[in-house]
Amino acid sequence: MKIICYFINSDWYFDLHWLERALASKRHNYQVHIIARFTEQDFLDKFSKLGFICHPISLKERAMNPFGFLSSSVSIFQILNQIKPDILHSITIKPILLGGIYAKNSSCSFVANIVGLGRVFDSKGIIFSILKKITLGIYKFILSNNNSRFIFEHEEDKNILKEYLKFKNDQFVVIDGAGVDTTLFSYQCENKNIVPVVFFAGRMLKNKGLNTLVKLRRELKKDNVNFNLVVAGIEVNDDPQAIPSHLLKEWCENGDIVWLGMRKDIHQLIAESNIIALPTTYPEGVPRILIEASAIGRACIAYDSGGCKSIVKDRVTGYLVEKNNYALLKEKMISLINSYELRVNMGINGRKLVIDRFSSNKVINKTLEIYNQLL
Repeated sequence: MKIICYFINSDWYFDLHWLERALASKRHNYQVHIIARFTEQDFLDKFSKLGFICHPISLKERAMNPFGFLSSSVSIFQILNQIKPDILHSITIKPILLGGIYAKNSSCSFVANIVGLGRVFDSKGIIFSILKKITLGIYKFILSNNNSRFIFEHEEDKNILKEYLKFKNDQFVVIDGAGVDTTLFSYQCENKNIVPVVFFAGRMLKNKGLNTLVKLRRELKKDNVNFNLVVAGIEVNDDPQAIPSHLLKEWCENGDIVWLGMRKDIHQLIAESNIIALPTTYPEGVPRILIEASAIGRACIAYDSGGCKSIVKDRVTGYLVEKNNYALLKEKMISLINSYELRVNMGINGRKLVIDRFSSNKVINKTLEIYNQLL
């Protein structure tokens, strides 16, 4: 039996984006290991019951302490030496850097998943400039392993990295997003709510755009253009971009938002909504919420940040607005609020696009094909 190891920062992120692919690997007779930071016992129990072998680590996604990073690296290399995977599949920057170094030195097949280039490539300042140079240097080292592959979620990230690195033709591939179950996220015609519901879901980070939507709702209310802003997602405590809990509470008490917290019924919340909004300035992969919304048949509005443009086709599946062009965002939101027929047509187009490119089956098959090529 071949051994595959998924190396990722967070337990919740694996559950949301990678569980289906891991289950598919298990069905194809791989022994599946997961290296991750487990903050929830529920996820550890869930993955173990599914037959995965879990290895908890302390590596933090945003920690900048080099000594903590080195200490975590030693324990991770020890775990990998015990597992001896045939394929190591790393997701996000730190797991890619550490996993890539291990794979190169152990002649292990390696897959790096770029799910957005991240703050190292998006942020300015001396520290991030240094980190970017280090990251690119290690990526170059990883690519010297002929049994390495880089998977990108959209063309833009691939093109940016190709400016710095030399990929062989068979060392990179674009797989559209994480994929969604189009049966669970089935098409549902939207309700004609008297006051439209705009739904926002994601991590509670300022650069994800919730602040922008709160401001927009307040301004439109003064112009007698009303919508209810429903918000679900994960609070983040250890990030400089985090929206503080007291601010979420204040917005909720003021009636600016309906705050739901972390939910497991996202498909139902989307179905009950009229518009899905994500004015993010974060260097995204392809945001899952936009794929899920399109699958259900909801018009989307988003800034043209990262992979948002892969799923939001302007005036076709929704409105794609120039990043930080608030005036245009406001104009397009009014257009969506005022036209039920426009939203329905965009939703139908979105559903077609997801079936065509973003279904779980397509993503899983393309990923398994990469594994087969490496072995």
